[in-house]
Amino acid sequence: MTDERRATYRVSVKPTSGLSATVCLANRTWKAKAGNVSTEGMFVRLEPEAPVSLEIGTPVVVDITYDGDLAKLHGEIRSRRAGGYGIFFPTRCEDGFINPLDRLGHIWAELQRDDLSKRLFVGSELRDRLKEQG
Repeated sequence: MTDERRATYRVSVKPTSGLSATVCLANRTWKAKAGNVSTEGMFVRLEPEAPVSLEIGTPVVVDITYDGDLAKLHGEIRSRRAGGYGIFFPTRCEDGFINPLDRLGHIWAELQRDDLSKRLFVGSELRDRLKEQG
């Protein structure tokens, strides 16, 4: 049995996606390399790695920039693995902040659409080559 709590599909974030993120904690900010995004959270690796390990349950603020739009999200560390952190963004935080999850959902949908269109393009090229060969 796994400790899987995700309820939404994740989309991989490619280095060429144009998405950038920073993670803020206690007046410290780290650039973050996003590994994947869902409509409720994301997986990031900090650059450079945080001098202390962020513990599960630690509240953080994540600034995500995509397509010229900045979304500020309040979340909490939910997992630590593979040199990075899984961050969950609740609809409403304990401090009363309401996360703009619709904006995160828009980013997720755009990344998913871009990934799917590239897969379809590669698939159609492969299909055409196979037709030519045989």
